[in-house]
Amino acid sequence: MGASSPRSGEWKHAFGIVAIPGFIIGALFFFFARDYRTVKLERAATVNRAAQKMRMREIVRDFLHTPSLLLTYVAFAGNTFLTSAYLIWLPSYFVRTEGLAAGPAGLKASSIMLLAIIGAPLGGYIVDAWRKKRPAARPLFAGLSTLLSAAIWLLAFGVFAGTAQYIVMMIAAVSTLLYLSGASAVTQDVVHPGLWAISYAICVIVQNLLGSSTGPIAVGALSDRFGLSAAMLVVPVASILAGVLFLLAAVFYRRDLDKVDKVVVEMEG
Repeated sequence: MGASSPRSGEWKHAFGIVAIPGFIIGALFFFFARDYRTVKLERAATVNRAAQKMRMREIVRDFLHTPSLLLTYVAFAGNTFLTSAYLIWLPSYFVRTEGLAAGPAGLKASSIMLLAIIGAPLGGYIVDAWRKKRPAARPLFAGLSTLLSAAIWLLAFGVFAGTAQYIVMMIAAVSTLLYLSGASAVTQDVVHPGLWAISYAICVIVQNLLGSSTGPIAVGALSDRFGLSAAMLVVPVASILAGVLFLLAAVFYRRDLDKVDKVVVEMEG
């Protein structure tokens, strides 16, 4: 191969540039964020017994016997399947359907998916307000907003084209992460406070194993067989399944919440 031209290496510098905000946020978090005091992994004392240290088998049993938690984990994977698939394949979609060059296609795709960051705080605001009236609002809103997102993506790829499609995709992107705040809270609500970090870590593992790693591959396989447009239209099915799982989680949420040991959590400092 010939020597790389200066222009061919420009995209490589972008990888370094996008890391800068992460360094800034990490530094701010380190110096200013407050954490809660470590919570002992023990069953709270009752009238009939003293506080008891939780054993590993008890911890595993608690996770396996909390259906709202397990359903939430898998639902996360369904939504991550969609976001990872579209992040990877939207540029190629615009290249093939609109004849755009790689650069403009990537920019157009980025302008769409970047709007997803609006959805997370917006969804958190809505679900916190709704939770004052509906105790199971967190998983319920996650389910409803996920189904809404899937419906909008289906419209974007199945009905619209051109500028109209672009606008609908931007709306879909905002709706894509509406579920995130409420669903993330569920992973903390229904476990012992001493297991909060472990619970969310398991959630991240599940969503990456079942969602992020499979979404782009599935679209590629479907694209080879049926074409990329058809493959992109199938992707929201994963979010439809996720929405149903979140709604099922809402059925068990109150019961699972009542089982959690009532432990006082104090902030550091």
